[in-house]
Amino acid sequence: MRLFADYHTHTTYSDGRGTLAENIEAAAARGLQAVGITDHGPKGIGIGVAAPETFLAIKEEAARIALRFPEMRVLVGAETSVISRDGRLDLPEAVINKLDLLIAGLHPYYIPEKLGDAVHYTLPNLFVRARRSVWEKMRNTNTKALIGSISSYDVDIISHPNLMMPVDADELASVCAGCETALEVNTGHNYNKEEIVRAAARKGAMLAINSDAHYPHRVGDLASGAELVERLRFPAEMVINASLN
Repeated sequence: MRLFADYHTHTTYSDGRGTLAENIEAAAARGLQAVGITDHGPKGIGIGVAAPETFLAIKEEAARIALRFPEMRVLVGAETSVISRDGRLDLPEAVINKLDLLIAGLHPYYIPEKLGDAVHYTLPNLFVRARRSVWEKMRNTNTKALIGSISSYDVDIISHPNLMMPVDADELASVCAGCETALEVNTGHNYNKEEIVRAAARKGAMLAINSDAHYPHRVGDLASGAELVERLRFPAEMVINASLN
């Protein structure tokens, strides 16, 4: 199995440490055929872009840089945050519709739109490890929120499911399978990725193996994800950025 793309990287437009050009150059140096520039949505506290329109500026800059790399496909997307119990994302549809790639994920620190979501969704997730009863409740709430995102938006990838905020992997994978949304094996974070791979295999969901790179030298660092899916004998044809050659 060969991984030809890294669809999840961050730049200085959000909380990354490399410029757009540096990430694209790093992807080319790794021999990738495609790279996704997917900075955080604007509601992420301390990590998000300045405004929704920032993604349009990123697209313009990326198009200019991509001319220097004719063999590289440069995709501009967003890693959006789920900001409500019903799965609203922190970007307006008018901007989402202009992106090449939409990633949705659970993040603990963001600006909720409604007081009810702050009280019943945002704050409980900050204390999810304090009590088993809270963990069980928020596992259900988080799963339903992600399912709401998948149902309401054309989500390509769910980023790092089960990182910090628990989900029901089987229930999520079942919905992803029906909507052709990939679950991510994120090589940049430590969490129970094996559970995600096994759930995807049971339910017929696709996977994406991404770096979530916040530094240029991490772009395309995907080997640990490839090793995991190969060890678990997950079919390579179900990995959206893998080829059999």
